Amino acid sequence: MVTLYQEARTALRESGFRPRRRLGQHFLIQEHVLETIVRLADLSAQDEVVEIGPGLGFLTRRLLKAARRVWAVEVDPFLVEWLRRSPLGSQAAFELVQGDVLELDLEAMLPAHRIKLVANLPYSISTPVLFRLFESRSHFSFLVLMVQQEVAERMAGAPGTKAYGTLSVWCQIHGRIVERVPVSPEAFFPRPKVRSAILKMDLYPAPLLPSEDMPLLRRVVRAAFGQRRKILSNALRGLIGGRSAAVESLLRQEGIDPRRRGETLSVSEFIRLARALKTVVSFEAGDAGAS
Repeated sequence: MVTLYQEARTALRESGFRPRRRLGQHFLIQEHVLETIVRLADLSAQDEVVEIGPGLGFLTRRLLKAARRVWAVEVDPFLVEWLRRSPLGSQAAFELVQGDVLELDLEAMLPAHRIKLVANLPYSISTPVLFRLFESRSHFSFLVLMVQQEVAERMAGAPGTKAYGTLSVWCQIHGRIVERVPVSPEAFFPRPKVRSAILKMDLYPAPLLPSEDMPLLRRVVRAAFGQRRKILSNALRGLIGGRSAAVESLLRQEGIDPRRRGETLSVSEFIRLARALKTVVSFEAGDAGAS
C-alpha cells in the first residue's frame, strides 16, 4: 500500500515542483491527522464544504467522500493544474477555485446558506485570513483550522497572558474554540520547524457586538494592545481628543480601573468599553476603514 508520504514524494519528484515555504506549502501526510480533521468537520451527505489550501488533494479526497460538494481554494498555479489533472478534477461535486482567499469575492462565490469551512492556514497570512473569514461569517456554521501552535494559543488566549491580544479578542467575539488537537511537524512533508494545531471553532449566530460597532471596537482593541506597558487611561486617550480625564471618567463609569493595562481586560469589558465610547467618540466616516 502506497503511503501519503510516498505519494507526495513521487508527485513532487515527477513534476519537479518544489514546495515554497513562503506560501506555507507543507503537505499533510499522516492518515490519522486527516481523519481527525474529517471527524471535527462532522460531515453528512448533505453538507457543503469550503477547503482553503487543498495542496495535493489528500484531505480533499476524504471530504468529497463524506460531503455533497467541496469548493477548494488554491492560490498556487502549479497545484491548481495538478488538482485539475488528478482524479478529483473529474468529480462533479468538486469545484476548484484559483485565487488568493484574501482577494476572492467570497460573497459571490458561496451560497447564501451556511456551510462548513476547513482550512490549512500558513503562519504568514493566518491572521488576515481569519479576519477575512469573520467578515464573511454569515456563510459558515463553524471553522476547522490547521494553524501553527503560536496562532492557536493567540486565538484561545486568556486575559493577562502573553498570548492574549487583538486576535484573541476578535476570535472570541465571533465564536468559541470547542476542540484543539496538537499536530507534530512529522505530520507534514516537507517537515516544518514549528508545531501546529487543529482547532474547531463554533461561530455564534451573530457576533457579540453589532457589525456597525465593529470598527470602533477594533480601534479600542488596537489602542489597548498597541503599547502593552501603557495603562488604559493613557492608551485610550487618543480616542477622545487626548483628554486623559475624560477617559478616566468613562472607564470608572464602566467599573474599569484606569490604571489597568489593556491585556487584562476581558472580551466582555472590551465590548462594554466600545459601547460606552460610542456615546462620546466623534466617529467620522473616514474612521470606519481604519485598521
